[in-house]
Amino acid sequence: MNPAPSAPRRNRRQISLSFMLLVMLIFALMSAGMLYASRVDAVQNELRVIFGADVVPATGDQGRLPHLVFILFTLTSPLILAGLLSTGLGIYRHLIRPR
Repeated sequence: MNPAPSAPRRNRRQISLSFMLLVMLIFALMSAGMLYASRVDAVQNELRVIFGADVVPATGDQGRLPHLVFILFTLTSPLILAGLLSTGLGIYRHLIRPR
């Protein structure tokens, strides 16, 4: 008796360690930004408006600076991260290049 022919095996896709570390770094930066955003009064008020809760009035102008810092962090962190990774990869390639 012949055993039934097995289905062709597909190669499993693998994720490299460097890609996993990069993804973890990106998620860590995103969660740090979200943690900072959760403490900013202006962002909390925007979330209260979205979910229909009562808005707490901001006292003076103290809620504006953290809001601006959060916006600048959100806009510039991907660019800074890309620049640092590109520089690090360039240095690494320069160091391992055969002479």
